[in-house]
Amino acid sequence: MTSGITHTPSTSQIAIITPGIYEVTFSVSGTESNQFALFVNGLPVAGTIYGSGAGTQQNNGQAIIAFAAADVLTLRNHSSAAAVGLATVIGGTQANVNASIV
Repeated sequence: MTSGITHTPSTSQIAIITPGIYEVTFSVSGTESNQFALFVNGLPVAGTIYGSGAGTQQNNGQAIIAFAAADVLTLRNHSSAAAVGLATVIGGTQANVNASIV
């Protein structure tokens, strides 16, 4: 984890401690077609809505964002046609990561 950000596992919020310009990359393994986007302080970040046309496709997105101290970043289901499940066992027998932000 970078010293300029904090995150508590199993929560949705990433807190920005040190202001600056950050590259944010995300990946989601949904079980349905989906659209996800990055949000800062509850507002969508322009140009960060990424979609997947099938539940077997990875949905990846990336943005360069200028953050202020105390901003909160989240990754959210933006406008998917239905609820999106996150795939837990893909391509093998072990549970796998189904969403990440770097």
